[in-house]
Amino acid sequence: MKNRVRDTILRRSALIISLILVLGAVALLRIVSTHRDVEDVAEIDLPLIEVLTRIETNQLEQSINFERAVRYASEAQQSGATIQNFLIADSTFRYLGKIVDRDLVEAEGQVTRASESTQQESQKGSLRILLLYVRKLEADHTSYENGAVEVLNLLENGRVEEALILTDKVEVDEDQFNAQVEGVLMRHEIFTENLMKEVERREVISMELVVTLTLIFVIFSLIAVYLFSFRIWGPLEDIREGAERLGAGNFDKKMKLRSNSITEDIVDSFNSMAEKLEKAQGDIDKFINFSYRTAHDLKAPIKNMKSLLGMLDRDKISSSHYDTVLNNARRSAIKLETTLNALVEFNKVREQLGSQKEMLDFDSIFNDAVGNLVTQIKEADAKIMKDFSGCPTIYYPRPHLKSIMQNLLSNAIKYRDPDKNLMIKIKTIDSDGHVALLIQDNGLGFDSIKQEEEMMKPFVRLHSHTEGTGLGMYIIKTILGYHKGSIRAESEPRKGARFYLTLN
Repeated sequence: MKNRVRDTILRRSALIISLILVLGAVALLRIVSTHRDVEDVAEIDLPLIEVLTRIETNQLEQSINFERAVRYASEAQQSGATIQNFLIADSTFRYLGKIVDRDLVEAEGQVTRASESTQQESQKGSLRILLLYVRKLEADHTSYENGAVEVLNLLENGRVEEALILTDKVEVDEDQFNAQVEGVLMRHEIFTENLMKEVERREVISMELVVTLTLIFVIFSLIAVYLFSFRIWGPLEDIREGAERLGAGNFDKKMKLRSNSITEDIVDSFNSMAEKLEKAQGDIDKFINFSYRTAHDLKAPIKNMKSLLGMLDRDKISSSHYDTVLNNARRSAIKLETTLNALVEFNKVREQLGSQKEMLDFDSIFNDAVGNLVTQIKEADAKIMKDFSGCPTIYYPRPHLKSIMQNLLSNAIKYRDPDKNLMIKIKTIDSDGHVALLIQDNGLGFDSIKQEEEMMKPFVRLHSHTEGTGLGMYIIKTILGYHKGSIRAESEPRKGARFYLTLN
């Protein structure tokens, strides 16, 4: 059976777990995103500062060597040492120029790669501006370096005056380049500061989002738990009231389901239990009634036997009276034995109610029943006509079907009309998928309108001229009740009887 409470709890738990996972995923993604932004800052900031610092340092060394070369070349007294120092300064200047050019290309490459890799449009814009400044720096350094090389070439050729005039312009280019380097460093610092502020701002937004989602989740969980508890509480209260009714012995009032009740399966099980308890209580009441009737039916022969035995014990009884008393005692004993045998048969039937079903052939069961009643059939000179073509087989417990058929035939023989030749007709019918058994005789009959209900009770006999216990119809009704079958009688006095049994 489907367990609605379990399934609902599992669904609610899965939903809450999913929300927790979503919340954790959001928080994790924001942390990863923030960490990535910090890495972007580090990847852009540190290498660029390093290369710009090298450019500034090497440019300073380059400027110093340029000034040395100009000073050595301008000295009035030229010597071998002076010329050597000039050549060293010139060579160093040119070497440092190549290093600065290489570092400028590296700086441009770093800014370009950072601009291509970043996902933030604001960062892209800042990096584009920074790239323009780096390229301007390259152009300024090229201009400075070209002017300085021209001065050095003039000095090397001895054209000192022309070189000194051009030196003023080179120094202006040098100052402009140094200022440009400072400007790039400042621009980069502003870019880094803005980037870190953006990272911090996004981190704050992330935390606010996580906190907001957490609050929403907590509120949603509280509402869900409250609604879920309320939906369970109502049906459980109904179950508690139903249990109190059962405890008070009220089995006939079923528990009503609330709309979309998640405890529907519990309520169904509870109602099923109530039905079984009601049936069990009915069986108990029937058993009590049966026990009462049994005691009442046994009481008469036992009392008669006790009285007759008391008469035999007296000294004054005559011999002729003795035989009469003894015969009466024998009849009481026979009646007592018959009743006890009937009780044994009934208890056997009750024990066999749980017998396994099997596919049975009506002809075979009929032959077994007739075999047990062959003496009675011969004495009654009964003619039995059978027709099981309507439904030749049935899935039924063997002892149940045999007991039903044997009791029906036995009753027809017992209550035959002495003025008629006994005729019994028995046949099967397929009634809307149910197997029905029809038996009809031309016996004494009875008033079915008034006596049908009475004849189904234990130890009830409608005709007292024959021996019997009155348990036959009660046994049949008990078996049919177990299989959810039914029995209906149609009869009139002296016009025979007709019984219609639905077996399943």
